[in-house]
Amino acid sequence: MEETLRESLESDDALGDAAAVVLDRAESGDGTVAWADVSDAVPAEQWGRLLESGVLVATEGGFVLDDPDALRTAVGDRDPATGAAEDGGDGTDESAGGWSTADKLAGVAALALMASYQVPMARDAVGSTAHLLFGPVEAVLPFGATVALLAVATTVVSTTLRRRLTDENPQERLKARMDTVKERLEAARERGDDEAVERLQSRQQELLVEQVGAMKQMVRPMVWGMLVTIPVFLWITWLTVNPAAAITPAAQVLPLAGRVVWTARLVGPLHVWTVWYIAWSILSALAGKRVAKRVRPVVADYRSAF
Repeated sequence: MEETLRESLESDDALGDAAAVVLDRAESGDGTVAWADVSDAVPAEQWGRLLESGVLVATEGGFVLDDPDALRTAVGDRDPATGAAEDGGDGTDESAGGWSTADKLAGVAALALMASYQVPMARDAVGSTAHLLFGPVEAVLPFGATVALLAVATTVVSTTLRRRLTDENPQERLKARMDTVKERLEAARERGDDEAVERLQSRQQELLVEQVGAMKQMVRPMVWGMLVTIPVFLWITWLTVNPAAAITPAAQVLPLAGRVVWTARLVGPLHVWTVWYIAWSILSALAGKRVAKRVRPVVADYRSAF
């Protein structure tokens, strides 16, 4: 069987990579493996082929390797990491939480924009540049309407970036694997299997490292979103303090609130326009979630029909 298995894995790289991942996950745990343990790295098709070939055998506690020694020999020097799911094609290492060069440059730019808040010359440079884009809008609309429009626009952009750059499936799979390892660890402790406990604790540490990488990936959309929101804030700040751009009325009458001075401070460094901006951001985010919640089932039904 060993020779047949080796020939089968050598002639099929996809199956060989899947077998390497399954062997690694089984040996790093208590000897059993489930689909939830490998779904992030092994395609469902290859998982089914491993079951059909008899490499995996079903038991009450999960699937076990029929002949671990033979499989280890057949797999040879294959790296289990090669079976990991491909990244999104943007040059990032999703499994390690790595950032592409573009992500790193975006992070540096975001930090530079944040620092420009405290540097009047840099703030004026960003504000005057952004005025070329936002100035015509502000000249047509009242200042309050301009701020509200920008708040909604930046919220939409940030939400879109978060959904495009954050893959929720790996997060869910990682959580499922953590739960599975936790259950097996408790079962191993109950039956007094010290060797399995040691392997499962090691596996838990590995998954914690993967969680750190996943958290890094969650920061990516925030960094890209800052490239939009920070210039908007800098422009509004520049517009309200720069006498040369004092086309903005100092006060405006709002429903229920009456006459409002936009540059007045409410609490600490928060100006009236800042609170107005935050309020519209929150409202647009809530509205966007409700719309997405209603539209998602319709889109899913439409895709399933084709």
